[in-house]
Amino acid sequence: MSLYPSYARPQSLAQAGTLLAGLSSGTVIIAGGQEIMPFINHGALMPDVYVDIGGLKELRGISAAEGWLSLGALTVHRELQTDPMVREHAPLLAFAATLAGGGRQVHNRATLGGNIVAQHPLYDMVPSLLALGAEIEIAREGETRRVTLADMMKDTSHGLGSEAILVRVHIPPQPKGAGWAYEKLKSSGGAYGSANAAAIVTQDAGTITSARLIIGAVADRPIDADAAVQMLIGQKLTPALAAQFEARCTTLVKEPLSDAQGSGDWRQAMAGLVARRALTAAIAGQA
Repeated sequence: MSLYPSYARPQSLAQAGTLLAGLSSGTVIIAGGQEIMPFINHGALMPDVYVDIGGLKELRGISAAEGWLSLGALTVHRELQTDPMVREHAPLLAFAATLAGGGRQVHNRATLGGNIVAQHPLYDMVPSLLALGAEIEIAREGETRRVTLADMMKDTSHGLGSEAILVRVHIPPQPKGAGWAYEKLKSSGGAYGSANAAAIVTQDAGTITSARLIIGAVADRPIDADAAVQMLIGQKLTPALAAQFEARCTTLVKEPLSDAQGSGDWRQAMAGLVARRALTAAIAGQA
């Protein structure tokens, strides 16, 4: 910890990798600053070196090819909300970005990469990205590897935020005609969520053929509801089946969060509620 930290602004991804490889554990990577700066301002985080990656062109840009959507890590929430390619290939993500807290100033500054790297349980992007089956590129010491976002979140050695840089996010083609939904419980327009759920569903003549559902903001990590989803496959959604699904989703929350957004018992119950709402909305919205 230093009272007079150093500041570096590399001009290329390669330069950033070389710089990070030679720095100490007191290094913090910064881009939009929406996650890090409040901790620094309150003295909870005092880095020795700031490495500002906000100028790296390799981390910018949105493109689409062969059904895959590629998003630079520096893509801000406002771009996710408005970019035509995002709205076409990943409307679930575009909609979730509109519900992120903080208002216009935050939406114009907060980055997709920062949202992922922070792994904050109440943030909105990750549940939707997990439902979409997103993959990420990670650069470290001159090498780049590509992994699923789900695998990265189980890995405690990725070094993102201090030793490694999240470069891009890749979203695979989605099932043709799939319905999607993102449901979020919150106390006010700009607040963090108390519970949220992202769903993608396909059906044939009213019978559910596939489903993905991720529950967020109720535990320290998003919850993959696949164990509950399996009861739906090959079935038509009836009120009784929806109630069973809701109850099953509540049991998936083993260690619920308890904070200013709600108590643990309440959050556990709300997990089932938002899951049911997201499932129902996704089915109703299938093209």
